[in-house]
Amino acid sequence: MRNKLLLLLALVFCLSAVMPWESGYATWKWMLVEMRPEFISNDLEIPTVSGIEAIPEDLKDKIPTTGKIILVDFRRPSYKKRLWVIQNQQVKLFCRVAHGKNSGEVFATQFSNDQGSFKSSIGYFLTGEAYLGEKGWAMKLHGQDRGINDLAYERGIVFHGGEYVSKAFLLRNGRIGRSHGCFVTEPQNNAKIIRWCQNGTRVWVVGHQPVRI
Repeated sequence: MRNKLLLLLALVFCLSAVMPWESGYATWKWMLVEMRPEFISNDLEIPTVSGIEAIPEDLKDKIPTTGKIILVDFRRPSYKKRLWVIQNQQVKLFCRVAHGKNSGEVFATQFSNDQGSFKSSIGYFLTGEAYLGEKGWAMKLHGQDRGINDLAYERGIVFHGGEYVSKAFLLRNGRIGRSHGCFVTEPQNNAKIIRWCQNGTRVWVVGHQPVRI
């Protein structure tokens, strides 16, 4: 019995050497940072994901020399990543984003500016303020194209998070879930987008429908 006790103590000692007790706290702290944008410090460096070579040419033309822009390509199917956050011509985030449930199932083929349409809008937007709502942290949008998306604010079209955009949901269903017209990303990506892009960042959204240039 004594030998077994000594062996157990030795095992605990060895484990503590390679896995500090505070690691659990650090993990939870990082989860909070990922999920809650107000916990991300202002001086946090935005990591670079990749270059811009894979972005379609018509979207690439919208990228400014300096500053930030969000690009969304609804011509891609929902099971593919189709949202880019770009800063100073570097891709900072590339992720999946949901479209409105009445815009289509896997492909978004119909778009609307109408209240209650449950369709996505395309065109040029500016981001607004962040707020904590019934779906967690969200960011308002102001459509800039008259007759195409200028009712986005009144429709409540925002960025917010949702688990139905996750890889697990995609693997179970063959596509991600759909929204009521909002731009929905995974919660950890939504937190980054809001923290980096609230209040005045340009958003350019394209789909299988012409938009004025």
